[in-house]
Order: sequence, then structure tokens, then C-alpha cells
Amino acid sequence: MRMHIIGAGAIGGTIGALMTVDGHDVTLCDADAAHVEAINRDGLRIEGPVNQLTVRVPAILPDELPSTLDRAIVAVKSHHTRSVADLLAPRLSADGFVLTVQNGLTADILTGALGADRVVSSFVNFGADVMGPGRIMQGNIATFRVGELDGGSITPRVQELADALPYAEATDNVLGYLWGKEAYGAMLWAGAVSDLSIADSLEDPRYRPVMIAIAREVLSQAPVPVESFDGFVPDDLESSLDRLAAFNRRSAKTHSGIYRDLTVRKRKTEIDEMLRDLDGPIFRKVGDLIHDIENGDRVCEVANLDELAMFVARGAAA
Repeated sequence: MRMHIIGAGAIGGTIGALMTVDGHDVTLCDADAAHVEAINRDGLRIEGPVNQLTVRVPAILPDELPSTLDRAIVAVKSHHTRSVADLLAPRLSADGFVLTVQNGLTADILTGALGADRVVSSFVNFGADVMGPGRIMQGNIATFRVGELDGGSITPRVQELADALPYAEATDNVLGYLWGKEAYGAMLWAGAVSDLSIADSLEDPRYRPVMIAIAREVLSQAPVPVESFDGFVPDDLESSLDRLAAFNRRSAKTHSGIYRDLTVRKRKTEIDEMLRDLDGPIFRKVGDLIHDIENGDRVCEVANLDELAMFVARGAAA
């Protein structure tokens, strides 16, 4: 398969490296010039307990993309989706399509720019982090599902993608997986306002009511049946916390990408896009805390999670 991957960060870079190892013709595209230069000079290094390998894969900047693309993977942060859609719109061939491997419910931006029939979606739950230019740490192997946005049968292009992508399987309910990740992701957003690891924030009895309440808030908005994955079971949130904590303890990725954006990379998170998709007082409170941290008015510490726990307790008692 010939594939251009727009966004060579944690997920896009890992997918591109492993597809290249499997013999596919991959080109990485990223706006980080230092990352692109390092990949072209030294290869893309995948580190961690899952893989230790260096892959020679071509990398380009966005303005170096060819004028016509048949297939592309979108792997950028959700707040960059609009700019990528504008980049792809004049380049995507008449029978071409893109696959989004992003967090959140970003497909509507892509379908609006490219057409609903030219966008395939996916749910990605393996963990990875960019450790430096040309270096990615893959923390674990986890669920990866590919499917058409409107559900129904598994189409030939979905099966082709599932066969080509690492760890992927085809599904007829990709939105069900995405809404499950929205609920699980809401727990990660809550935990990221502290400095606790993912596993510790899920497991600590002081914060279990927060995690269950925010997941329920999200699940109540799901328009499709929600799927289970990697220990998350929508109808059994109490036990899901134990399973998810155990799942995360087995990963070399201890903290969420949200936490790393706030404390390591010191860059804007995807919170505004998440607030666009999700409603509810608990998630809005998390959004306020995240905005304060982004603005430098707070730091990631347990006191923020304690404040969130009190907010949830007051709401339950009202």
C-alpha cells in the first residue's frame, strides 16, 4: 500500500514505521522541521518494550506534499484538523480517501472538506510518546479498529486498511469504539490535572467517584452502542477502573499525552475540541482546570484533582 501519513508524531510515526517494516510504501509528513530532518538523517527510531528498531522512511514538510494523493492517514492533534483538511482538499484524487487515527470526534471536519464518502475512521488505543526529534517510545500494544463512519458492512477499503495497519482489525461500529474512548479519555483528562500516573489516578479510591461520574456523563451522550476494549466495559465502570489501571501498569507510557503536553511540551492541548464535542458540568470543570494550567495559573498537582472530587461530591449531594 502507498500511504502518506500527515503527522509523524507518537501515533502517526509508530504506524508509519511499522507499515514500512511490513513492506508498504510510506511517506511521513510533519510540520516539525527538526523531527523531519532527524528522520531523514538518522531514520525513525522506535524505542520501548514493544520494539527497538530504526526504520528508514522518507519524511517531508507539508509544503512538500505531492499535488495528488490517493490515500492518506491524518494523525495530527485535533486542533490542527482544519489546516490538514485544507491541505488535503485540493490534493486528494477523485477516488482517493483518508483515514483519521486521531483522538476525539474530528471526522466531521474532514468530511466537510473532503466529502463523507472519502473519510474512513479508526479507534487507536496503543500508547506512544515522542521523546525527541526522530525518536518515538511505543509503550504497549492495544486495540486498533478501522471502520466506515456510517457503520454497516465492512467495506473492501476498510478490510484493506485493517490488513495493512499494525495491530488493526475491521469493525462495523467504529463510532461505538470512539465513544468508548471519549468516556475513557474523559477519565484521562481528569487525571491529567494532577501529577499522578494514569494507573494511580484510576485506582486511587479518593478519585474513583470522579472517574465513574465523568465517564457516565460522556456515555449518556453517545448516539450509538458503545463498545468495550482493553478493560473498559461501558456497563461495568466500577470494575473497569481496576482493569484499566492494570492495563496501564503494563505500559511503559505512564502518563497521558495530555499531561505531557501540559508539563513537558508546554503546548496547547486538545481541550477546546473536546469541549466542542462533549457537554456536561463535570467535563466543563475539567476544561476550566486545564485552561488554568495552560495559562500558567495552576500546575498539574493532586490539589486540582481534590478540587474536582469535591465538585463531583457536591453535585451528587445536590
